[in-house]
Amino acid sequence: MKKKILSIAITLICALLIVGSTLAYFTDKDEADNVFTMGNVKIELHENFDVENANLLPGKENAVQKEVWIKNVGTENAYVWYEWWIPSVLDSTDGSTGTNNILHVNSYGRTWDRFRENPAYWAPGQTEPLPLEQTWDHDPENELGLALGPEGFFRQETVDGVLYNVYVVLYHGELAAGEETTIAMCQAYLDKKLDNLYDADGNVYYVIDGVTVDFDFSEGIHIFVKAFGIQSKLADKDGDGDVDVYDAYKTYNNLP
Repeated sequence: MKKKILSIAITLICALLIVGSTLAYFTDKDEADNVFTMGNVKIELHENFDVENANLLPGKENAVQKEVWIKNVGTENAYVWYEWWIPSVLDSTDGSTGTNNILHVNSYGRTWDRFRENPAYWAPGQTEPLPLEQTWDHDPENELGLALGPEGFFRQETVDGVLYNVYVVLYHGELAAGEETTIAMCQAYLDKKLDNLYDADGNVYYVIDGVTVDFDFSEGIHIFVKAFGIQSKLADKDGDGDVDVYDAYKTYNNLP
């Protein structure tokens, strides 16, 4: 009888040991893959310019259309501006700003602050003043704290041996992704006082007010337009959340 009880006890212990060896914790596993898409600033410079008929003649009535604007084709809002480069010899001949030029480059009046509310300077089809945010600043000297050159340009650059005056024009408003600016530049023409004469060998040369123009017109007249943009958030140099296109320009060009 005692042997039988012992046998049962041993059997029970073995059973408990077996059960104990198969116990386990309830577990699970999961993971997350956080994908961050990359935002970007991308701008396009657009223009209406008839290359085939870009034959400059004296007089504003013979102006060649050259409409320029910028579109934000990136994913982030941006501040934008552009530079236009004019051959120095054809710019203001006596140091005046935008008056006694051989080559005139115009913009619609709506793009100048002081003409914004004057219908005489509005673009075709415009029926009311544009908000400041949709206009351009052609004279940002005070806002940027930079001195302009004697003819209103910011600096000079040389391309293929030709010296250019470089002007900077800033768009007031923040340009949202997918949006485009108003037109910044609209036409170009030669001054009505410019005349062509011929020397004894039949070679043509050009004069204005009796003075020979020292410029090789045989290669044509190049006007360079370059557009720039910077993400709006990055333009906030001091981090106070108050930012405008002037801050943007300074940030881009690493100016104080």
